[in-house]
Amino acid sequence: MGLWLLLVIYLVWMVHDMRVRRLKLLVTEKRSWSWQNITKSSIELVIFLLAFWGMSYTTLFQDVNAVNSKRVTVAYQYKPLVLDTSSVGSSAYVTIKNGNGTKPVQYYTFYTAGEKDMVSSENATVSSGTHPINVVASAYTWNQSKVKQMEKQHQKAWIGVEETTYKKTFLNGIGLHAGRLANRFTLIRVPDHSFIKQANQSNQQ
Repeated sequence: MGLWLLLVIYLVWMVHDMRVRRLKLLVTEKRSWSWQNITKSSIELVIFLLAFWGMSYTTLFQDVNAVNSKRVTVAYQYKPLVLDTSSVGSSAYVTIKNGNGTKPVQYYTFYTAGEKDMVSSENATVSSGTHPINVVASAYTWNQSKVKQMEKQHQKAWIGVEETTYKKTFLNGIGLHAGRLANRFTLIRVPDHSFIKQANQSNQQ
């Protein structure tokens, strides 16, 4: 925040300096421009634009997937799923609701011990095949021994959550990212499709 404030102060100073130099030319030399004045103004403007671009890129347009691994921490959590028996005759581990709009997004609702969660298909996937780690989830590095343990202990009904967090470093601080969550991906593992329920339009919330 301090660096952004300094950039704003520099912008105000730059505009003021340009105006003062132009007025000085008008008073002392009776002209509104000179090559020396244009050169100084151009250098000041280039410095501002470079600083603004660097700060904007770091703050707004930085792709977490392209960030150096030394700037983030990655943590994984594994939890067993709880069967939702609230609907008679249609118990399921996951309820899928289709989103509205032109973009095909789905929302997955599931239960773990004492918690109800909803995630979107933009940062989650449901795996019901032979292999617990499907193609989408394979982009992340899962603990294979832990995965095998969850498969065995919880009858192929569990979730894995990957969380990427920005470390509290100077560079991350410039982008106002230090200590913040960068990415969260959820792998929802179910035994087969019979444990997935499609929400009807009437019961969508």
